[in-house]
Amino acid sequence: MLSAEAEVESIRTVVTKHFDVYGVIVTPLALTFQVRVPPAGVDAPFDGLRQELVPKDYIPTITQEKGETLVHVQRRPKGRFAGVQVNVALLLLTVLTIVFFGGAWNWADYSGKPILSAESIGYGAVFFALPLFAILGCHEMGHYIVAKRYHVRASLPFFLPSVPPLGTLGAFISMRDPIPNRRALLDIGVSGPLVGFAIAIPVTLAGLALSTASTALPPNAVGEAIRPSILFSFLSLFFPLPSSFSLHPLAFAGWVGLFVTAINLLPAGQLDGGHVARALLGRRQFYVSWAAVLVLFSLSFVTTYPGWFIFGFLILMLGVRHPPPLNDLTRLDPARKLVGIVAVAILIVTFVPQPFAPVGTQRELAFEAVPGFPFPINATIALASSIRLVFALNDTGAAPENVVVNLRENNLNEFGFVIRFTALQIGTATTPVNTDTLTFRLNASQRAVLDLNVTAPASWGTSSLPATVTFAVHATTPDGALQRDLLIMLQVTS
Repeated sequence: MLSAEAEVESIRTVVTKHFDVYGVIVTPLALTFQVRVPPAGVDAPFDGLRQELVPKDYIPTITQEKGETLVHVQRRPKGRFAGVQVNVALLLLTVLTIVFFGGAWNWADYSGKPILSAESIGYGAVFFALPLFAILGCHEMGHYIVAKRYHVRASLPFFLPSVPPLGTLGAFISMRDPIPNRRALLDIGVSGPLVGFAIAIPVTLAGLALSTASTALPPNAVGEAIRPSILFSFLSLFFPLPSSFSLHPLAFAGWVGLFVTAINLLPAGQLDGGHVARALLGRRQFYVSWAAVLVLFSLSFVTTYPGWFIFGFLILMLGVRHPPPLNDLTRLDPARKLVGIVAVAILIVTFVPQPFAPVGTQRELAFEAVPGFPFPINATIALASSIRLVFALNDTGAAPENVVVNLRENNLNEFGFVIRFTALQIGTATTPVNTDTLTFRLNASQRAVLDLNVTAPASWGTSSLPATVTFAVHATTPDGALQRDLLIMLQVTS
């Protein structure tokens, strides 16, 4: 091990190979060399210095302070990185989950075939798992190859398994060396989204072409559907698609690829878009990063999509501020600024504020007839007599509902009418009651049969008979979102 004096001299020797050094400042944290800027600029000599020092576990940075150009050199602790076996294990596990929880799941949903059938597994793998895997894998390899070009060590992709409907949470690579300059920061950051974007477009086009043969959804279909981005909507114009249709799994894979591109290009933290923003804006990227996080939190409330809150929280946990590159002095050339603007444009046309939206009527109640009893109800009742009215209330929506049913008597009680529910039947269970208000719960497609007893007054006063009176049975959910009325007409006779 070198002595302190020998170590300082060794580092000075390396620095003087690339810069004209006129002073050295030794501090407990770093060696600082006062250098003269070469006529051609600091970019090339500093990159040569970086490539020589980083393999020796030293990290150089270059700054300008009070009119001086300073090169700082610090020791870097030896890193402990996961072996390739971790990448391989996660890759194999993700292949299984993306085939079964992604491909087979989506093909079964599209075709109606059993999820574990050979058709669902085979076609799902071809039309969903493979294209999505290609988009995600090529995205990360774009980062990896460009990082190698800049002599920045990076891990192989770590794929992340997940549950349906995608079967994967994506992939990431680990940068094991600091980024040398803004040019490398932009190139490494933007390369993955550009490659993934380039693959996602033909996948989306092919999927939309296959979707033209899909059956149209019935008018009463319920569930969730994807919301298209600006680009996805534009690509859809090239195909004669019905107003509502089952999206082919290949088109869904393309949509996911475009959506992942948008998420990665958010200008926050150390996302790919954070790299691009830091390269374009320098330290001002910090404010853009905070703005992006606040937008995500706001979207989670406006659109009720919880994913934005999760993404915003993760960015906060990982850090909103992006570390500077080692050489933050050299600015971007016009061509790379244009590439950065293109990345912003891609973010705009691929971002979806509300990725998923409900399809059809999710919640619905309906009054219905019961066999053997008239419906709509228009009955005759004599004075001082009672009649039994029977009808049903059906939850025709896609979800269970709590229901409150009461009477709107139109002041009939003041004329001596007595109207009461006497029985409630749900399924095979019948409950005797004697009330003017019922509260119960219905599952989707389940109905309640209600017995209503109406007793007329003994006398009618000075008005002539027959006379027609009306009242209503009112059904609502506790939140008031669903409200239905059943109008009942009575012909009163003597």
